Amino acid sequence: MKNRLLPARRRRPRFLGAMAHTLMPSVVTHWLGARAIAIAPEQIAIREGLRAGVAVSTVMLVAWHIDMPLMAWSAFAAFWTCLADPGGLLRPRIRTMASFGLAGALITGTLSTLAGYHTAAAFAALGVCAFLCGLARVRGPAATQVSVLAAIVAVVAICYPRTPLGALTLAGLFSLGVLWAKLICLLAWPVDPCTPQKQACAALFREQAGMAFRLLALPHLQRASLPTRQKELSAWRRDIRHRIEQVRSSVEKLPGDAPVSPARAALLPAIETADRIFVTLIAFEHAAFSAPLPPETARVIRITAAALRRIARDIACGRHAPDSPGPYVRALTRLPAHANALSTRAAAWNAAALTDLQTAWQAGGNPSGDGNAPFTPSTLSQPLSPVLLRHAGRLSVAVLVAGGITFGLRLPYAYWAMMAAVVVTQPGMSTTLSRTIERVAGSVAGGILAAIAGTLCPKWLVLILIFPLSAATIALRGVNYTLCVTFMTQLFILVTDLVGSDAGWLLGLARAQNNIIGSLVGMAACLLLWPEKSTASLPALVSRAFMANLRYAARVATGADSRAETEQARRQAGTTSNKAEILCQQTSLEGLRRSENLKICTEILFHLRQLAGLASTNWLERAPHRAPAEENQADLAALRHFSTLLADPAHAAPPPEHLREMLLFLKQRL
Repeated sequence: MKNRLLPARRRRPRFLGAMAHTLMPSVVTHWLGARAIAIAPEQIAIREGLRAGVAVSTVMLVAWHIDMPLMAWSAFAAFWTCLADPGGLLRPRIRTMASFGLAGALITGTLSTLAGYHTAAAFAALGVCAFLCGLARVRGPAATQVSVLAAIVAVVAICYPRTPLGALTLAGLFSLGVLWAKLICLLAWPVDPCTPQKQACAALFREQAGMAFRLLALPHLQRASLPTRQKELSAWRRDIRHRIEQVRSSVEKLPGDAPVSPARAALLPAIETADRIFVTLIAFEHAAFSAPLPPETARVIRITAAALRRIARDIACGRHAPDSPGPYVRALTRLPAHANALSTRAAAWNAAALTDLQTAWQAGGNPSGDGNAPFTPSTLSQPLSPVLLRHAGRLSVAVLVAGGITFGLRLPYAYWAMMAAVVVTQPGMSTTLSRTIERVAGSVAGGILAAIAGTLCPKWLVLILIFPLSAATIALRGVNYTLCVTFMTQLFILVTDLVGSDAGWLLGLARAQNNIIGSLVGMAACLLLWPEKSTASLPALVSRAFMANLRYAARVATGADSRAETEQARRQAGTTSNKAEILCQQTSLEGLRRSENLKICTEILFHLRQLAGLASTNWLERAPHRAPAEENQADLAALRHFSTLLADPAHAAPPPEHLREMLLFLKQRL
């Protein structure tokens, strides 16, 4: 009887768990990611969204029932508190939400009182508050989120001038909403604190499986243009390398004690397995771009892809079953030896990686004990850098300018423009530009939808819509910023519509108009006020990537026995190539496509991906204790030559003649 190479598996219908990657498969997410549209469907937070929907909709129901429009402050406070919830362990969550509640109540009472006393005093206090919120980034990611939301509270509070007693009432309503949201978030629908890390790790394995299946139908691109070949060859590698490093960093930040230590100990060896299997995928991709893959190689790819998908399902469901990789290990080891050394060695390589994962899961985590390593919190204070000082100054000026424009033009709902300036203004120019585009697109789309709903729907139906809009905003905040802003815009407009007198179309137009003003002001502040200096030019990053890939190829050529050091060289080559390619894309978008340096750098990066693929293939095909081929000694000589050439302190970046020499070497080498 013929043995099955792919083991049978039971299918378990898990609607919510499978919905994200069913509606948005890895091929689609990769296609969007290659075009700078970041989307992570695996990060849909259903339970967090339900909690936010309950917290906001119940407050609005009470406000509508007792006819108290000012109670919308409690609804906004509840929504912002849900946004401030960082997830994870209970104690940090309580501390973060309590910090936001205290800061928000103090800011609300102070700025509302000053706005009722004198506009100039209120604006001065707003500038100081925005500056301090910008500096709060030094305390880490959780403090950054709280500081952004606190700045948003400040810009809204200044638009509600009150007497001291009225401001105290406003602060009390804010505290009431915060307290109600905290109770809902902490008591309703408990969530595994490691869910984001598990989802990200599962998505990594699904992306690798998508890359593997793509290799089976990869077209022959030797006659295609250089930009097409460069994009096809590097896009998947760049995306997966970025995911591997991002997930590894996220998991390593988890504490090493209970209750998350089992998940940390199980995910770390899984990430290591994904990184090891990535070597064979690079080698297969390099081979597929040269000629159609032979049947034995395609069989190895199918078994490997099936194993990756199975592991992704297990991790996403929280099952770290030691026996799940076993059938695929046996399928890979049962494959007969072929003359094709690549497929034979790749099958053994992947089987060894899956076996190590199986052993680690049987031992309850990483066999080396790294899963229970001491944990150093990532939220400790860091030295105050000039970058954060410049960012705080830009943020303060951007908020004041956006407020001055909207107040000067007497535009309604001026706080929307200042809110946009707060959210859009980031320490980096590239981040600010992408955030501006996403904010404007989401605001326009959400404004149109909210205007339609506010015009056509009766008040009771608008009230019902508060729940799904709140839930969708929080559930999608980690998926895509444009989607989040689209639902958030509808939520804010409909809440304002319920407690105000303006029609839906007027609110939608005002929201879109003010968001465009605030976003443009934030982007102009990053461009004109203390603009950041690029840490490295494109030629400098390309030269670093060139040296890293050359070290990796030279290490493989010498037949070095230390796998750990070779793995480190491969990771360094991948990460430096990623950084150079991202900057190359940004430079191209800036209108410098016809630059001679850009053209040379693009060709170098394309050939570096080929060099990395060739090095991975040689690493897999190399027999143990085999002496390196004489022709590979050229890599060592080139490494010594370019190390001396590029180490010249007279050049901060390599001149064009050095770039041409690197390109000439790669063309001759490949």
